[in-house]
Amino acid sequence: MPRTNGKLNPRTRPVAKRSRLWPTLLGVAIVAAGFGSLMVRLEVTQEGYRLSALREERRDLEARNRQLRLTVAELSAHERLRAIAAKDGLGPPPAGHVVIVR
Repeated sequence: MPRTNGKLNPRTRPVAKRSRLWPTLLGVAIVAAGFGSLMVRLEVTQEGYRLSALREERRDLEARNRQLRLTVAELSAHERLRAIAAKDGLGPPPAGHVVIVR
């Protein structure tokens, strides 16, 4: 500080040191917001991959279901059952017999 004859110059005032608290808090807030934004993007990307995998699994299960329904239809076809019954000597019961089906 400039002195004149051992006294402080009345025109000069001591300068207070600027606080670094606000710029530091602002920097921390910006970093936290950036990190939060990054985490949200990461979650969205992971959910997208999970959704894609689930769609593929659904397509596979629907194809498997169609194949199983076709197999059931083939195995329960009346012509096939009649052929198997004839081969094993099965047929309708003779007249006068009681048939109980449970």
